[in-house]
Parts: sequence; C-alpha cells; structure tokens
Amino acid sequence: MILQGVDFIQVIADIVAAILNFLRLFVNPLGEFMVSWMEFVLQFFPQNGLTVYIIIAIVIVIVGFGVNIIWPGDKKPGFLAKAEEVDEKIEKKAKDLDKKVEDKAKKLEEEVPEEAKAIEEKAEEFEEVIDELEEPTEELEEKGEDLEEEAVELEEKPEELEDAIEELKEPAQELEEEAAELDAKVEELDEELEKDE
Repeated sequence: MILQGVDFIQVIADIVAAILNFLRLFVNPLGEFMVSWMEFVLQFFPQNGLTVYIIIAIVIVIVGFGVNIIWPGDKKPGFLAKAEEVDEKIEKKAKDLDKKVEDKAKKLEEEVPEEAKAIEEKAEEFEEVIDELEEPTEELEEKGEDLEEEAVELEEKPEELEDAIEELKEPAQELEEEAAELDAKVEELDEELEKDE
C-alpha cells in the first residue's frame, strides 16, 4: 500500500514537472523582468540603514491617523457626498420629467377621444347626406331607365311607320291609277256631251 501511494505521488510530480517545463518559456522572462525592476528600485533605497524605512512608516501612520480623524466611522468624504447629491438631483429631475411626460400623455389621450368623437359625428352627418342623395339618384336612375325604354320604343315606331307607309304605297298607286282612269272617262263623257250639243 505504501509503495502504491509513493507511485501515485511520483505520477503527480511527473505531471507537475511536465506542466512547469511547458510554462518555463513564459515564466522565465516574467521572473527576469521582476528581478530587474526590483534591483532598479532598490538602488534608490539604502540597504544598510533603516532611517528611510522608519520615516516611510511614520508618514504612513500619520496619514492613516489623519484620514481616521477627517472621515471617522461611516462618514463619507466630501466629494462622495457631492456625487450622491448630484445623483439625487438627477434622479429628481428624471422623475419630474417622467411626471410631465405622463401628464402630457394623459392630456393627449383626453383630447384625442374628443377629436375622435367630433370626427365620428361629422362622418355620421356625411353618411346622412349621402343617404339623402342616394334616394334622388335612384329615382333619376329609374327615370333614366324609363327614358331609355321609351327611346327604344320610339326607335321601333318609325320602323313600324315606314313599314305601314310601304304597305300603303301600293293602294295609293292603285288609287292613282283608278283616278287616272276616271279622269279619262270624264274626258270621254265631256267629249260626247260636246258632240251631242
């Protein structure tokens, strides 16, 4: 069992070593960069004397003490308080604008139904006028149809009259011939009478 545990740890170590070897290309340059800039910074600080570090610690303590006096507890800095005041003013203005927009929308909604009612009333009046005009137009249409029928009848009557005239032409010719014969007989009688005298 102990050997199996050692083998398992060895496998994990091999896996970690493989990962570190893979990442060495990325880690080595970063490490070198960190060492270089730390050496550059340490050039400005003395390595043998502690006076500079003691001064830095004292400055940090004084600054922290002053910050706690100026902003004790939950008190916020002045610039944060002003920022909150500005945010509150913006929110109030936004609410006021929303109220104004809602009021205008309500007024428009109230005005629109009134205008719609007026338009509906005008439409009803137009419909009534149209209904009133439809009746005379129907009567005129009926009269027009009657006139068309009469015109058709009149067109047929001249044809009938022409047929009747043609039928009467023959008797008229016969009558003319008979009248001519009677005239001839009358002339003969006149001549005979003249002779008798």
